[in-house]
Amino acid sequence: MRLTSLGHAAVLVETGTERILFDPWLTQRLDRFWEHHPPLADDLVREVLDDGVDYVVLSHHHFDHHHFPSLLRLRDGADVDFDDSPRQSSGVTCVYPAGPVPPQLTASGLGHQAIAWTLRRFGFEHLHPVTPGDTITLGGSTLRTFPSAVPFPEMSVLVETADAAVLLCGDALLHEATVEAFRREDAPRLDAVFVPAHSIAPPGVLTERRPLTDPDAARARARAVANFDRYVEAIPAALTVPSSFGWRVSGDGERDYSWCNRTMFPFTPTEALRRLDELGRDGLLWGPGQVIEVADGKAVPADGPVPPGAYDFDQVYSEVTLDPGTPVPPFDAALDRYGRQTRASEDMLRELLDRLVATDYWYRALDDGAGRHVISLYEDGGAETAFLLDPVAGRVTRLGPGPARSHLAGGEGWTEMAASTLEAMLGADLLFGSSFGLWASDGVLLSAVFHHPSFYTRHVERALREASGP
Repeated sequence: MRLTSLGHAAVLVETGTERILFDPWLTQRLDRFWEHHPPLADDLVREVLDDGVDYVVLSHHHFDHHHFPSLLRLRDGADVDFDDSPRQSSGVTCVYPAGPVPPQLTASGLGHQAIAWTLRRFGFEHLHPVTPGDTITLGGSTLRTFPSAVPFPEMSVLVETADAAVLLCGDALLHEATVEAFRREDAPRLDAVFVPAHSIAPPGVLTERRPLTDPDAARARARAVANFDRYVEAIPAALTVPSSFGWRVSGDGERDYSWCNRTMFPFTPTEALRRLDELGRDGLLWGPGQVIEVADGKAVPADGPVPPGAYDFDQVYSEVTLDPGTPVPPFDAALDRYGRQTRASEDMLRELLDRLVATDYWYRALDDGAGRHVISLYEDGGAETAFLLDPVAGRVTRLGPGPARSHLAGGEGWTEMAASTLEAMLGADLLFGSSFGLWASDGVLLSAVFHHPSFYTRHVERALREASGP
């Protein structure tokens, strides 16, 4: 078995009979906020995928694993094999998690319930949804799936051939069913496991612009290390690779968001590698274009497009290592903004309230009579005005000039942003996930609105238009 990294969680697995592409994010930039780190060169993607793929496996629906522009590179008419005889997406089978979790309209990401619809819109005809826990038999290999301890469909995948067994865990949180599976006497012997180096950001640093404190940093690191340790203890393997952490924040070139890289990641792959050494487990790090060969019970680096040892991972991950001394700049809607304002603020806020209807946020507000939220919008003309949103009454009330936090009467949530940013989000010109850094809030009102499937479908259609060209 041969595995080639395409950065972050994207891996091409060659079993000898199948070419299986996991979690394709195949462009250097994910969106305006995130990019591959180490960099992912376009010519490297072409070289690695030149012979096409037979299967695409999506571990879950988050944009860095279910990336629209990357999937569109594999659709009908695209150069799937990146040469003069393109293979068609109709020949690729897509495997992805589904049910039995019912649709959650405000679920994290862009909406797991629409994966099948999205793939069909992109031209994929052979779809194979699985309930995590199912097993799929391919021509020369078996895919055994395991659930994640999250409230939406997500899976780890064990790839087994006659002489190799590799478990790719994506971002999955370790589920008890996975633990039990590897406690059994007949549990498979693993040659390699790719374990997420979960880096759960300290609370409020990005969304509330709270300064990072030493206790916050220590607690965040302790949680991340505990998650990693539990994986290592539960899933023995000849080789453990800290994975699914191959990015950094770079912003959109107009504002410097490099401070995020020193305040958001309490546990990096280099720290995970040192932890493996402390636990007496063999591990390694790899980056885009590097290869691991699995055979005869061993998993070792091999020659590939990028040779072993080409990356200085200490240097790479030093850029995204937590430093509690890093200053967190206060949110400033006059600077942290996107686009241009063409609509009146109150008009946009009334639309925001209309789009709250039937979300989880709206139902909770009806149940307890609460949910009132103070939001301030900084307008292109330079004025900042605060408004009270009442989702139960469906009412927008102007409170007066100044930021939202200066108008709190008690019990309300708050959000501060530029009116132009809100307009871009309502117009589906800006993904919710790529809007980070462009607003500050202590609540989930924006998440409730912009994770709704109506925005999901608009972003799919936008991606299709952009892929079609002028």
